[in-house]
Amino acid sequence: MKAIFYLSGENECFARFEVLNLLEGKEIERDNQILVADVRRDEFWRLALTHEVSKFYTSCSLNELEEVFKEIPVEGSVCVRVVKIRRPDLKSLDLEKMLGYVLWRRGFKINLNDPKTAIRVYVSKRCYVGYLIHKTDKKQFLKRHPNKRPFTMPCVIPPKIGRAMVNITAGRRILDPMCGTGTFLIEAGLMNLDFVGVEAYERIVRGCAENLRFFKLPTNVLRGDARSLPFKDCCFDGVVTDFPYKRSTKSFGENLVERAVEEIYRVLKEGCRAVLVINLDIDDLVGEHFDIEGKCYQRVHKSLERRFYICRKTF
Repeated sequence: MKAIFYLSGENECFARFEVLNLLEGKEIERDNQILVADVRRDEFWRLALTHEVSKFYTSCSLNELEEVFKEIPVEGSVCVRVVKIRRPDLKSLDLEKMLGYVLWRRGFKINLNDPKTAIRVYVSKRCYVGYLIHKTDKKQFLKRHPNKRPFTMPCVIPPKIGRAMVNITAGRRILDPMCGTGTFLIEAGLMNLDFVGVEAYERIVRGCAENLRFFKLPTNVLRGDARSLPFKDCCFDGVVTDFPYKRSTKSFGENLVERAVEEIYRVLKEGCRAVLVINLDIDDLVGEHFDIEGKCYQRVHKSLERRFYICRKTF
């Protein structure tokens, strides 16, 4: 299916990988926060970094929009909403009224509250027209904010990013070898995926288990060392983890990152993905073991910028 994805502006790079990997999509066109892709799966409900999804009808210039609405197929009552992206020169309401008038002249009933057909027009450099089929419930992530859990720690990755990381792997059996408070495990569990977490410190293991119970999920977390994981080779089809930052890493030993990357490679199935988060550039190290499909950045504050390595085990 050909669809229009209105991506979150907080990390367009990561949002694009989430759509294409999770939904087995092929990118057709990209325009600021708009991604047009041909996707094979329709698990839109899992998306975290997409505001909404519309079934693609056409793309055109702004001057061609009126002609498009003279022919666009409509079933029953209809509502038109315009989403403008980096176009301060346009007034969305005026454009909606004009396009709604075209449909009214064609004999269709305009229903702003509960229409049979909801048409979306995304206006960026070009205009993308489609039928709305999904809106992401963003409130769910606020309810799972780290500060609302029984156990939390500083610099925890937010649930929205955590879910996107799990989705980017597109795996069904997920491992987090340094699970901390359990963000990735929680998101995997809420999507009905199998998950296992490993954590070095007993206190954090207990805290993570408490968080999992809080969300009524299995307490699949154990104490262990990411440098020597207690699992057989090639037994997970997705790995996500957030490496400790700066001085925290030294408490594990200087070889934590190197050994952990080796172990992640060992337990990951061939052809499957890992998403690794760290505050350092480790391209050479990751590239020794994986094909790096992408690298995204997220600025947390002036002294912390996260690097997200999206990598696949291919050899």
